[in-house]
Amino acid sequence: MKKKIIGIILAGMMIMTACGNAGKAEPQGVSEGRTESSEEASSVEESTEESSVVEEDSANNKFAQKAVEKSGKTIEDVRDIISKDFNGDGKEEAFVFIGNEPDEEFGECTGTLWFVSDDKCEEALPEEYVVYHDGKVLNEITTEDKIFVEINKNYTTSAVSYLFYVDGGECQESIVSGLGSFYEPDYVDDYCISMSAYDVYFEYEEGKEDEAMITGHSWKNYYFYYDKAAGDFAEFAATEITEQELNEAVGTDLASEIRAEGYDIDNIIKRDNGIINVNYSKTTKNDDGTILKECKNITYLTKEGRYFDVWGTGEETWQNSDFGGIYDVMLTK
Repeated sequence: MKKKIIGIILAGMMIMTACGNAGKAEPQGVSEGRTESSEEASSVEESTEESSVVEEDSANNKFAQKAVEKSGKTIEDVRDIISKDFNGDGKEEAFVFIGNEPDEEFGECTGTLWFVSDDKCEEALPEEYVVYHDGKVLNEITTEDKIFVEINKNYTTSAVSYLFYVDGGECQESIVSGLGSFYEPDYVDDYCISMSAYDVYFEYEEGKEDEAMITGHSWKNYYFYYDKAAGDFAEFAATEITEQELNEAVGTDLASEIRAEGYDIDNIIKRDNGIINVNYSKTTKNDDGTILKECKNITYLTKEGRYFDVWGTGEETWQNSDFGGIYDVMLTK
């Protein structure tokens, strides 16, 4: 029931507006939804350069014209386009974003993403408010054997990434699409999804926890890698571990330290990339008799033997490694 309530509140809060992402506070390593291309070398041949301007004699033009005709718009409405051989099969396709005049102040644009090839022209993403930054809507994410195209829906307090790739001449949507803000962090290898949620404070009448009012915004990181065999990204597997296993991993009696500060340990999660997350909480009774439960978490990097300083305080303590809210064991299961 608790997850259902969280989902309802999150859906209600994440309403598209023209406010962009201005003024939001985020933990260290969380992007605004735009992911730069990987610097790793790719075996995929890049046949043309991406451009937000369609020139009359460019290779982009035939794809742009096809999308324009299908959408009923004009060539001036093409705001961004990437055309190339996305998966090394010798065939060129394109992703074309057609939309309204971008709002430079709020960093957003409204429009539709099209997938175009020699024999196809279809919507990849229906009309949405999307992030517009430095004259671009689309980003490339280069892996060892293919190129993904990323576009980010723009919400009031976060951006949500949608990733697409080409397989057998067809446009495919990645497993990570729509989960959160996809990016490459600077404190671990591989990739992250920053998941936006309202799950920090639960206030309820005694005995009615299932009817709790849930508030408090959090952005929690979940970890992914590129699975070449599957041809898509995959989440690092995770399992719950015991307090004894936790203490052995961090080298101290962390469980006792948490309890000494008045908190309960809810569960402990170890991920296959070596990261441990601890969910802990404190429950108090308000003056009016209602119950308030505050939820926090810990991020410990076992490969480096340190707590992650989420908010850039300069102190790597378990108290400062709190993203806020409640970690799921896995985001995709």
